[in-house]
Amino acid sequence: MPVNFNDTPSQDLGLFFKKGGLYGELLKLPKPKERYSYDWKDEHGKEYDTVSPTVYESLQYNIPCYLVANDVDDLQAKRTAILELISAPAGFDFYSNTLGRGFKLRYIDSPSFRTMNPIWSKGKLYCEFTLVFENNFDPTITQFALADEYNFIVTENDEQIIVEDYKQHF
Repeated sequence: MPVNFNDTPSQDLGLFFKKGGLYGELLKLPKPKERYSYDWKDEHGKEYDTVSPTVYESLQYNIPCYLVANDVDDLQAKRTAILELISAPAGFDFYSNTLGRGFKLRYIDSPSFRTMNPIWSKGKLYCEFTLVFENNFDPTITQFALADEYNFIVTENDEQIIVEDYKQHF
C-alpha cells in the first residue's frame, strides 16, 4: 500500500502501516455539522433548514504504524525526518496510490511515541505507534487512468494515461 508524505514515499522513511488500519481510517465517512433547527412548542418534532448545503466536521484519523530501522541511530534519524514532514504549520499532503487520491492533513498527536517499545527481529529495530491526524477537507489531487468503455487508453509505449483533478473530497 504505497503512500507518500508530500512527495516522500513512506517506505523511504521506514514507516509502514498496520494491516487494515490505514484504509479503515482514511475511508471513514465525515459527520455532518448540526443543521439549524427550531423546536416549535406547539408543533411535533423540529423544523430543519432544508436549503443550506451539508457541511462536515473535520475528521480525526488514528493510524496505527510501525517504524523499521537498522539501529538506534537510524531510528532517531527516521523519527526526526517523519516529525519534520508532518509538523509543517500548514499541514502536509498525504497521497495514497491505492486510493488514487490525496489528503491534506494536519498532525495532532502521537501518544504512543512517548512509550516506544522497540523490538529487535532479524537485525532490524521495529517500533509500534499511532499517528493522529486531522482532515479539514482542503482540496487535494485525485488521479485516475484514462479509459474507454472496454480498456485503459495507453500511449504508443503501452503506458497508461493518468489524469489529475484537484478538488475537495469528503
